[in-house]
Amino acid sequence: MEDHDTRLVAVAEASRVDRVGHAVSALDEALRRAPDVDLGWVGRPLAENAWEAAPDLLRLLFALVGTLRPKHVLEFGSGLSTVVLARAASTVSGCVVTSIEHDPEFAAATSALLADHGDHTVVVGCTPLVARVRAGQLQPCYLVDDELLGSCRAADLILVDGPPAVLGGRRGMLPLALEYAQSGSIILFDDADREAEARALADWEDVLGNAVEIHRPAGFARGLAAVVLVAPTVVRIRLAAKP
Repeated sequence: MEDHDTRLVAVAEASRVDRVGHAVSALDEALRRAPDVDLGWVGRPLAENAWEAAPDLLRLLFALVGTLRPKHVLEFGSGLSTVVLARAASTVSGCVVTSIEHDPEFAAATSALLADHGDHTVVVGCTPLVARVRAGQLQPCYLVDDELLGSCRAADLILVDGPPAVLGGRRGMLPLALEYAQSGSIILFDDADREAEARALADWEDVLGNAVEIHRPAGFARGLAAVVLVAPTVVRIRLAAKP
């Protein structure tokens, strides 16, 4: 029995390592492909300083769906990024996008954009923002009802593009995103160069250590951080233990 259990542990560890390696390779490949992604089908000019996601992030999202081949993409904060994710997901068999939004008007506008582009691979869920204790600190985050999710699978790719700073910002979002992730999941943080986001990511990196890998690809207009989940069990322990 002990030998059998040891083999099972070894197989599980090898699978985890494979998923993490695949995620890092997919991210590297997507970063190479992203500059060549054509977003002309959006039908209007895109701006780096607009409220919506910058063109460089949108191109990476499209490329990353193609290289990672996710089955479930989860997004916090909806908009044009949702449309780009939907278009990319339509090229991956069985891929579903869940977009979580706190503002009913934004959710309705995103649904209208999706309808205009004929995309049906997305579930847009509207949910309130609340304060919850994360790693011993009270943090703002989305109150996610699992019935809002388009898939019961763990998310292979998660985009964090909310909540806005005026409603508490994103300090509580990495712990929330990790609840829906598995080994090898990639969590993208937009606006990673802003002071509040950079400080929050540095703090979480101190807490989580080698249970995650944090990549900071250069050249993004608003900064970008990509968190790859390495060890979910260790993450849960460290988040629970933080005073």
